[in-house]
Amino acid sequence: MEQLLNVTYSEHYTEQRKMDIFVPGDNANGVGLLFIHGGGWNAGNRMAWHSVAAHFCELGYSCASVGYRLAPEWHHPAQIEDVRLGMSFFMENAAAYRFDPTRTAALGSSAGGHLAAMLSTIAAEDELGISPELRIRNTRPGAAVLYCPATNLHLDDNFDSLNGSIVKLFGSGEAELPGAYSEASPVDRIVGEEPVTLLIHGDDDKVIPVEHSRVYYEKLAKHGIRAELLILPGVPHGFGYGVKTPAQLESLAAIERFLRDVYPA
Repeated sequence: MEQLLNVTYSEHYTEQRKMDIFVPGDNANGVGLLFIHGGGWNAGNRMAWHSVAAHFCELGYSCASVGYRLAPEWHHPAQIEDVRLGMSFFMENAAAYRFDPTRTAALGSSAGGHLAAMLSTIAAEDELGISPELRIRNTRPGAAVLYCPATNLHLDDNFDSLNGSIVKLFGSGEAELPGAYSEASPVDRIVGEEPVTLLIHGDDDKVIPVEHSRVYYEKLAKHGIRAELLILPGVPHGFGYGVKTPAQLESLAAIERFLRDVYPA
């Protein structure tokens, strides 16, 4: 395994637009995984996924953990512009990173799960997230793994902490930007063209309610998209960054089965 750290994927915003890449050796299986960190769109960093990315790289997956611009300095759609550009860069360099650009998956947690879901709902012809450097417009992954994702950005009075992060993301409340809130809600964007999706959520999540994953799963299924939902009893928010706890190990095993099924050897 080779680690390529601090790889800049853009000529602009170079401090934020970096990724860390884990390249497998002779066991490369030709599948590329793009990891997207959480942190309420205003915190967190790409290093959070290092242990998980290294785990999958050891299994033969080419992995990249992508950084992106954060709120409140940068508002939506800056974040989706960055991860879309990051996916394009990763795919452009697929040969060097030892994977097939038609065999990809996006994995994210919390706000990163939201951005992975957004990538899943953006068609090649969609202008959302387009930036001048984007060379591959079809940035939709072939599969998605969403840990405790925010799939609905419409404000909910029962979740003040999530509301605060969402308003920071947009810079204004929903009354001022109603179209933007819907545009950035993956559950509102499902049309039946989304990739096969695995959702993993703890039922003791006090930040993003498990209903975000349940409703997203049900809507994918209603549109004929194959989806799986793993609910972990007693597990809180943001549990996925690691390879040691029971919840992490159960999630890793589920993801490994899922990816082998989606991309058989």
